[in-house]
Amino acid sequence: MLKKINRISKKKDFEEVRNKGRLYYSPFWGCLVLKTEGKEKQFGIVVSKKISKRAVVRNKVKRLLSEAIRRNMENLGDKGYKGVFLVKQAIVGKSLEEIEAEIKKLWQKI
Repeated sequence: MLKKINRISKKKDFEEVRNKGRLYYSPFWGCLVLKTEGKEKQFGIVVSKKISKRAVVRNKVKRLLSEAIRRNMENLGDKGYKGVFLVKQAIVGKSLEEIEAEIKKLWQKI
């Protein structure tokens, strides 16, 4: 799980990233990324009910994605970022290794 300082939880922050951020696509998600002044890296994950009606499945997706982000956060460098992951249906049933590989591809694009 991401540390509390690395999570976006306020609606205001989600809207700021949505309005000002740049969108990057992946087969598993769309990711809005906004570069910030500080060195903090904060991320939020949005898993809608379109992904699965079952909360168990949605929560598992959130846990896997947040763990993959946590493991690869140091690869982003020293700049600050805020990101919001908009999860797609294709992520359901994927392993942590597959998700981490997509995270690494995303970091290279950024």
